[in-house]
Amino acid sequence: MLGRRGAVLANLLDRDGLEALRQDAVARHRSAAEMRALEPDEEIWRGGSPDRWLESAPGGEALQAFYHSPRVLDLLQRLTGMEWTQSGLAGTYSYYRRPGHHLGLHRDIDECDLAVITCVHDSSESRAETGGALCLYPERVEDPLPELRARPDDGAAYVRLEPGQSVVLLGGRVPHRVLPVGEEHVRIVAPLCYRALGS
Repeated sequence: MLGRRGAVLANLLDRDGLEALRQDAVARHRSAAEMRALEPDEEIWRGGSPDRWLESAPGGEALQAFYHSPRVLDLLQRLTGMEWTQSGLAGTYSYYRRPGHHLGLHRDIDECDLAVITCVHDSSESRAETGGALCLYPERVEDPLPELRARPDDGAAYVRLEPGQSVVLLGGRVPHRVLPVGEEHVRIVAPLCYRALGS
């Protein structure tokens, strides 16, 4: 179960499934767009536009199949005790491939109560480095975003996903960010959003 920390690691892909997503992500990168905002907006609690610098592309058939997989939906129900449905028709890939690529502190938009973030590729050979890691604040869910930004190390929990691993996250509740990647570090993730069925 997700529990009070609001996040849990899961293995949702076998080797063939991971390879299908990897090939899809590489092919879809040709249509990637740069997403860049130097400063966050004035959102205090949820959604808005955090500071960011990364590339994003819509997924192809492999990601769509993963997004709509009954196995994934069944696992989400078992982890949360609730039924979920996709927030959109298809997911996207996020590419962190230049030094400084990152995603700033935020809570997810209203349509993304539950996020499933899957690592598709990570070129780093060091599992100890924090570049590109997901940083969560499970003990600070009641703090407004400006207060979190003022003390970013307090309560920070770092999650480094291996290729094929996913984190299931109450992204509308737990503040989170992706730390900047360093030199020659390429990281590709597939963030997928779900909402409670009937909401």
